[in-house]
Amino acid sequence: MRIALVHHSVCGYGGMEIVSQRLYYYLTKRRHEVSLFSTSACQGMNVRRVKVLKFNPEIQIPLDKVDGDYEVVHALSSLSYFNISVSSMLKGKKVVSFLSVKTLRSHPNLLYRLVGSIYEDYMIKKGLKLANAVTVKNLGDKIKLEKFNVNPFLIPDGLDEVYFKPLNEDFRQEVLKRFNLEEGEFALYVGRIHKLKGVEVFIKALQLSNFKGVIVGSGSKVMGNNVVYAGSLDEQSKIALIDSSCCVVIPSLSDYVEAFSIVASEAWARGKPVIASSVGALKYRVKEGVNGFLFKPGDYKALASILPMAKGFKVKEIPEDVLPWEKVVDMYENVYKKTLENSEMRG
Repeated sequence: MRIALVHHSVCGYGGMEIVSQRLYYYLTKRRHEVSLFSTSACQGMNVRRVKVLKFNPEIQIPLDKVDGDYEVVHALSSLSYFNISVSSMLKGKKVVSFLSVKTLRSHPNLLYRLVGSIYEDYMIKKGLKLANAVTVKNLGDKIKLEKFNVNPFLIPDGLDEVYFKPLNEDFRQEVLKRFNLEEGEFALYVGRIHKLKGVEVFIKALQLSNFKGVIVGSGSKVMGNNVVYAGSLDEQSKIALIDSSCCVVIPSLSDYVEAFSIVASEAWARGKPVIASSVGALKYRVKEGVNGFLFKPGDYKALASILPMAKGFKVKEIPEDVLPWEKVVDMYENVYKKTLENSEMRG
């Protein structure tokens, strides 16, 4: 198939950047003819750069007229004005992925709530009007879109194969020694150091419970009692810390930033419980006492009381949506094929 993937950002290590890269890699590997439309080039990928007028990451207005004749055009996020605008210029059946549907109205920032809710309603209408097929990453977004008489395809984000393979024990011990850690005696945070990700909530909970925590991620160095800041790590070292932790903590403050949570999938793939705030996809994916625990967003006292429960906790069931990228790309290929067969195949 001739496939166009459209997203305003494809380089880097954020969730959507990883999705863009993996889809491109696996579709190309399967001998599809794939082009990426984005705002910047990325080494090793066939990216068609589009000049933009940028207001913020989601609102980037294309200044270039683009063209191209494809069988399938896939807009990787409906919230991105760039994605919907560029996709509408290209010929081909349109697949639109909807993320964090109607979540800006619960954003902690008042301006985002007021202006963002208007913007996302506008983008939902534009995305649905454009789409021949619709995909979502979590059950909550599927339920919301069904109110628009749409039956979306539910497709999770995938994981690299390394998360399903045993880790060298000597290497794991080396990583523990590198950070002066004891196995099973610390909680792990993996992700960006960003206010909406709730890192401060995690640190306060550690201080209150006198529990040790490790932070892996990019951003300003985080300081605090009982906190080890590991910075950005390679995948093997990150897996070593997941395997050696008692749990992975995801303390996000907003529905908007948790459309799926690859980090939760990484933890479950390694058999570790997830302690998460009840936001976004996490409130549907985390099953209390089965694969982890939930707490109210921002409630560091509740998190502090849960942390000791994670020691020795055994995950009883791995969610069905914890899948390798190969299987996820199978699902997208199936959607593409169905879309070509039926111009209005919504799910």
